[in-house]
Amino acid sequence: MNLALLKGVERYLQGMQSIAVAKRKDSNLFLFVFRDTSGAKQSLYFDMSKAQSHIFIAPKEILQTREFNAPFDTKLTQCTTNAEIQKVRVDGENRILQFLLTQKGKYKKQSFWLMCEFTGKHTNMIICDEKLIVIEALRHIPQSKSWREVKVGVFLESLPQRAGEKIESLSQSETQEELIAAYQKHYLSKQEQKKHNAIASLKAKKAKLEQVLADLPQYESLIESAALYAKYGELLFTHLHTLPPYKCQNAEVEVKDFNGKNVLVPLPPNVRDFTEAGNWYYTQSKKLNKKAKHLHLQRENLEYKINFICDEMAFVERFGEVELFSKNPKLKNAGAKQKTEKAEFESFFIDGYKVSVGRNAKENQKLLEVARAEDLWFHIKDVPSSHLIIHCGKNTPPNEVLYKSAEILVGLYAARKGIGDFVVDFTKRRFVKLSQNAQVIYSKHTSIICKADSTECKVVG
Repeated sequence: MNLALLKGVERYLQGMQSIAVAKRKDSNLFLFVFRDTSGAKQSLYFDMSKAQSHIFIAPKEILQTREFNAPFDTKLTQCTTNAEIQKVRVDGENRILQFLLTQKGKYKKQSFWLMCEFTGKHTNMIICDEKLIVIEALRHIPQSKSWREVKVGVFLESLPQRAGEKIESLSQSETQEELIAAYQKHYLSKQEQKKHNAIASLKAKKAKLEQVLADLPQYESLIESAALYAKYGELLFTHLHTLPPYKCQNAEVEVKDFNGKNVLVPLPPNVRDFTEAGNWYYTQSKKLNKKAKHLHLQRENLEYKINFICDEMAFVERFGEVELFSKNPKLKNAGAKQKTEKAEFESFFIDGYKVSVGRNAKENQKLLEVARAEDLWFHIKDVPSSHLIIHCGKNTPPNEVLYKSAEILVGLYAARKGIGDFVVDFTKRRFVKLSQNAQVIYSKHTSIICKADSTECKVVG
């Protein structure tokens, strides 16, 4: 982060009266919405990545695609929502932007310091009380790693001032230009790298599923094995009275089949007697018959998943949507414990709202079954495609979330299947009636028109 630009941001923020909201948009990306004396709002994004920290202005709001519930996120919301800005300053010649904020409580005012430290590999965001006692921090730093401990309940030491010539602030117009340019230079270039990583991850996922599909047994082979095992079981039980009643000593036993020919029946390992061996063969025969019966469903399910991943890859490649399909199961700074569970459909977050997409007719039906009455259901009108659910309950999502959901639904379909205008209908789940094969009848819907071309998918009406 350039110190001259940071001082320019300080000058820019002198005209701001309060912070309307501050929230995390990505692991290290924060949105700050400031309110000036006239009530007009201005948004700045603080990228607090180590060694790559920046401040920029985005042409439109960057939507949140993960849920962040870490203690730091909770405290940031408590301390900054509608907080008055008493003071904003740069810490001398250090790349630290300091806010003194006041929150009006029910009975008294409380003041907090918000330290935004753009200090290379030590980049951090720290919330302190008036006496500079740490309340919470984006990154906690133990005394064993630094002389300047960042720990809840510990006094925050000041950084020594940099030696050398004093850096002058950029002008207001220069600051504005730099903040707009930083979006292209830093944020979009980082997104491009994420795009490559997302596509590589999806390719690996696709290759894994393709290998599972290739390794599926053939139907004829399963039926033949099932018939053979049934025959072995029948022969063992037919000759049970001629076989010794004690433990099987050999790996196989010779018996006569129904044509009088000698047949060697292999004995399963660890069976106690011939009765158990016969039961084992009958059980395995039933399992193989059942597997053969459902083999086409397993194959169909894998093919649907592979095709959906192809849609995701085309979606990322064509429209540049990265975060939706760049899942990190650890979510190091998310604060929420992640459970490993089988995904019944594709799910992600848009500005804190969980969104699920069905990848085939079966998943579309499952989505409708698990959705609550007040959740919102989306689909592309007159087009057999994925269904989408916003799990919002009685909380109505803002238009940005509704529009983004419609764009994603159209984008996934159009990424490989063409361009044009699409109508997306949405309504509450309670007004959707399910019939056969996930076919639906719905009412009381609202329509959104999305246009998909070669580079983007956006709402136009």
